[in-house]
Amino acid sequence: MTILKMNPEEYSFAAEYVPLLISILEKRGIPQEHLLRDTGVQPALWREPGARVSAEQLEKVIRRALSLTGDDWLGWEFGAAMTMSTHGFLGYAALSSETLGEAIELAVKYFRTRSTILDLQLVIDGDMAALQLEELISLNDLAPFLVEGLFSSFHFMTMKVLPDMPIDDGELRFAYPKPHYFDQLKPLIPVPCLFDCAYHQMRFPAWKLNEKLHFADPRLASMAAAQCEQELATIKAPPGLLGQVRRIVLSHSGRFPSVDEAASELHMSSRTLKRKLQQLGTSYQKILDDLRKGLAVEHLTQTSSTVDDIALMLGYSDASNFARAFRRWTGRSPTDYRA
Repeated sequence: MTILKMNPEEYSFAAEYVPLLISILEKRGIPQEHLLRDTGVQPALWREPGARVSAEQLEKVIRRALSLTGDDWLGWEFGAAMTMSTHGFLGYAALSSETLGEAIELAVKYFRTRSTILDLQLVIDGDMAALQLEELISLNDLAPFLVEGLFSSFHFMTMKVLPDMPIDDGELRFAYPKPHYFDQLKPLIPVPCLFDCAYHQMRFPAWKLNEKLHFADPRLASMAAAQCEQELATIKAPPGLLGQVRRIVLSHSGRFPSVDEAASELHMSSRTLKRKLQQLGTSYQKILDDLRKGLAVEHLTQTSSTVDDIALMLGYSDASNFARAFRRWTGRSPTDYRA
């Protein structure tokens, strides 16, 4: 995650997650003061109503946690340790919702009370639904911790509210390369996982949205949602520039727009767009490459399209140029990746 001239009031995370990470490290014999040292996070900050940690503070805390433990897969454990109360009133609202779909609807609506670093969306793709995490600032090498932590949390919370529902009929998609530790964890993950995708997605059959939740309580859900509404009113919505740029890139059927074209659609100069993207830790070319890589991976793994057809769809004049780009992105040729 790159923080350049960021407004901490716009990009932040709910402080309630910090004591959970402290607890995980203390079980390893690492005291609280070691984790929080030089992070700018004051002890007991999370006891203040509505307390937030800035993106810069969160980055420092996560990096220290990873460094102190040496466990690059710590995000999975962090997510598994979350409870409904960890997610504040949003957790209680989701827990007491009538159906899984209603719980997700609340989570999407009020996710800003938890994070303005990531955004949560529900995407319907045929007979599949997906919880999609969109980066509001470029997470870069911290994406695995945060994305894996949230997906792990969603998984275990779903098991709690729907204990009899099958959990092996979905799929996880990540927009970053396969981590070095994944093969060690793979036996513990009940669904297929794809890496280098266009988006971070937790996919599952759409029929599950209608499933009745185990702890449904309309009165409690209404009260908790009202509290979420009050919290939401106090939290400034950050600009969704990364998402806007991605949508513009994907909206030009059969070709990818230049930075000048994208800037024009956003009613700004290309120089301004480049500067704003740099402040978010990324660039137009990186967004373009990441989306091309993600689309290529999805077509190679999910369709029978030829490499030539995929190259043409991604705007390459021939398959050899596409193959060179794909090898640069993933370290493998398209043919090897499909195999």
